[in-house]
Amino acid sequence: MTTLRFTDTMGRWQAVRSDAPFPVAGGQVLHWLSDDFNGALDTDAWEVVSGNPAPVNGELFIPNGIVLLSKRSFQPPCLIEVVATMTARAASDNFRFGFYTDDNNLVEWGATGTSSANMDARMSAGGVASDQAGISVNAANNTYRLASIYVGLGEAVWMYRSINSLNARNEVYRLVESGIPTTPFRVRLAGLAGTSTLRVHRVTAYQLADIIPPGALGHHVDGMSLPVRLTNGPFVFSPSNAALGAIQGITDTFSALAAGTVSTGSTRNFYSEQCHIQAHFMGDQPFSAWVEAQVDGANWQVVWYGTSTDATADAVVRYYAQSPIMQIVGSRSFRVKVRNTGAGAGTFRGTLVATQL
Repeated sequence: MTTLRFTDTMGRWQAVRSDAPFPVAGGQVLHWLSDDFNGALDTDAWEVVSGNPAPVNGELFIPNGIVLLSKRSFQPPCLIEVVATMTARAASDNFRFGFYTDDNNLVEWGATGTSSANMDARMSAGGVASDQAGISVNAANNTYRLASIYVGLGEAVWMYRSINSLNARNEVYRLVESGIPTTPFRVRLAGLAGTSTLRVHRVTAYQLADIIPPGALGHHVDGMSLPVRLTNGPFVFSPSNAALGAIQGITDTFSALAAGTVSTGSTRNFYSEQCHIQAHFMGDQPFSAWVEAQVDGANWQVVWYGTSTDATADAVVRYYAQSPIMQIVGSRSFRVKVRNTGAGAGTFRGTLVATQL
């Protein structure tokens, strides 16, 4: 097992296994629960309150009467993510997953009622309930979704979104700032009533060392600003020529170029921002070559000049040249030039490779 290292909130080095969660969105993970129900139920992780739950094919089926609580507890700030679905929906259903305390406080997602698209954001503290029922979260029976709950010191956030997709990630469905339970939570998976079945593919819960905003979980509230930190790399804007990718290679071919003759390649437009340029040349006759750029946006200026190397001694019948990698600022127009310095006509190629910074 590979060991990975990171610094904790005090700047100290910590080591974890490579399959362990890493720090989440600015909040260091102090401990966690993670179960994909692959095999028998992990009795070191779960307390069975009622029923006889058993994972089947990498998921846990929870019908009415099955209730599990995690043996590990979590205190705000903490986060839970559950990949789950319902097999059906009935009027009598009451299924729950989320954070639950031994004195009946809770912050949970609930499935009640007949609509497959609706879920309930449930919260109770000191016997006072604060529920939002019937939230349309575009859920569907037998279609897995990622349900998340973040409980901070001053807010609780419920999220519900598609999995394996970059679309529709702004799905924060409830956010409250008061009446939040603060006693230690345990993870609860429960079928409290009904004829349907809750199917849980994965549960992951994190104990965090500091507070994180909901947007950092892969969700956001419209119009919300989030702090970011950039490390060990430049900030890259969209390229000025949006049709180009981050790396481009373009070749000019000069056929039957007479001895002593110079030929000029086409003007190649890359990026007006900073970029790296490298030129590669080859030919079947000796040659000299150079790269020109419109550094000032108008006039052509030589930015590199060189002569070919003879590789025929190693039975490679060609001549070649390669420029160094040049960092060019303020130019997007480049071209190559080749002069045949051999004894007869030849064929030459000049390739420009541009890399966006």
